[in-house]
Amino acid sequence: MTEPAVVPPLKRVTLWVRNLERSLALYRDALGLAVLEEKQLQGAAIARMVGLDEASLRIVHLGRPGESFGWIGLYEIRDTAPRPMAETGSRRQFPLYGQATLVFETTAVTQIAAKLAALEGVTIMAGPSAYARADGTFEELIFLDPDGIAVSLMGFTPTV
Repeated sequence: MTEPAVVPPLKRVTLWVRNLERSLALYRDALGLAVLEEKQLQGAAIARMVGLDEASLRIVHLGRPGESFGWIGLYEIRDTAPRPMAETGSRRQFPLYGQATLVFETTAVTQIAAKLAALEGVTIMAGPSAYARADGTFEELIFLDPDGIAVSLMGFTPTV
């Protein structure tokens, strides 16, 4: 007998982004995720979290309306003092140990690829590529978002 999972399904993945508007152009506008919640937090606790005297945090949670799991959180640190947030170095290439990839299932890989080509800071790594099997065709596109986070779009069209 299998024991039930102690940890329930994944609630949210949080992405720390340099420019929230640029990230919204990707995740909301190109991928079609809905804005579920938007807020700004500030105060000593936020500043301490990032090792500064002053900071605020702008948060946008995205997902499918009515779903309480599977959200993407875009978090941007703003209004920092006494210095700006430190850069994390050069953009990472795909794949690296310790790097995560967001994987979305969609039937619109080709249409989304056209939208991504017009976005600043998005780097297409592979695809869109199609892989035929006896039961249908897989389509995949892998890209880096403006903060170097790997994203994969996967679709499957069954053979009719």
